[in-house]
Amino acid sequence: MIKMRVLVLGASGFIGEHVTQALRISNWAIPIAAYHRSPRAVSGIKEFTTDATNEASIGHAMLDVDAVVNCVAGGPASIVAGARTLFLIAAKQPIPPRIVYLSTMSVYGAASGEIDESSPLRGDLGGYSSAKVSAEQFATQYPRAVILRPGCVYGPGSSQWSERIARLLISHRLGNLGSAGDGRCNLVYIDDLVAAILQALQKPGVEGQAFNLSMPTPPTWNQYLLLYAKALGLDPLKRISGARLAMETLLLAPLLKVAELVKRIVAPPQRVGVHAISPSLLRLFGQDIVLNSDKAEHMLGLHWTPINEGLTMAAGDFRAPNGA
Repeated sequence: MIKMRVLVLGASGFIGEHVTQALRISNWAIPIAAYHRSPRAVSGIKEFTTDATNEASIGHAMLDVDAVVNCVAGGPASIVAGARTLFLIAAKQPIPPRIVYLSTMSVYGAASGEIDESSPLRGDLGGYSSAKVSAEQFATQYPRAVILRPGCVYGPGSSQWSERIARLLISHRLGNLGSAGDGRCNLVYIDDLVAAILQALQKPGVEGQAFNLSMPTPPTWNQYLLLYAKALGLDPLKRISGARLAMETLLLAPLLKVAELVKRIVAPPQRVGVHAISPSLLRLFGQDIVLNSDKAEHMLGLHWTPINEGLTMAAGDFRAPNGA
């Protein structure tokens, strides 16, 4: 059996690491892990350092691969430059590889209501949202691209939607948000996202398609916070007033952002202990948007992890010795 050689860009990140390991234990793929910084010397995986915005670097990484999974994170400028480089170099290959490109629900911007893949890409939530729309424009011009638009990816090791939220709950900075938390929390468990990526690599008839990824009937953010607090073994949630939230977003968030940037420069390997409730996060808590993922269920054959099961796993990982 000839195995598929799959290049994973951004292999050191939360999603990229999970994808690389899933490919490693599969019986049909050989993962090739590309890191922005030094390789990690993981047994059984070919690794090297790659600059996702450099044509020569990406060209070297893409030699003799059958498929690419793009998990690279970054700021708006690097997102656009990376997408341009990726699809330009891929199109020049003797046999252009299939590319699974991780986009985001943020491409739909400030839309509300039920959203399927035919909905307009507004990209009106700031630089990141707009950059992802621009990146998708490059992807749509590449016939062998499969675009995935996940919601909030949570689970063990998710710094953004599990670890950060857990710390904010424990410190009583998040709780019952009242009307500010009535937006929909479009969750996708990390294992479900990885399953979607693996299917997108193998399934026939999915090239040129985009897929929303989110559990059906998503909870509100208030419901998510309540369920997660229970999984963490916390006391009943207290009401967080509008005045408290305003203080967090307008006063504390800018200060914490500066402190975070300084700490990353001084001690990059360390985690930042205090997280900001940014205006964009508060806006998301109130956004009444529901990702319709019927297409992914039907074409990729996805099944969704029950929320209680996913939160139990996330809470257990956070409470582990190396977590909290």
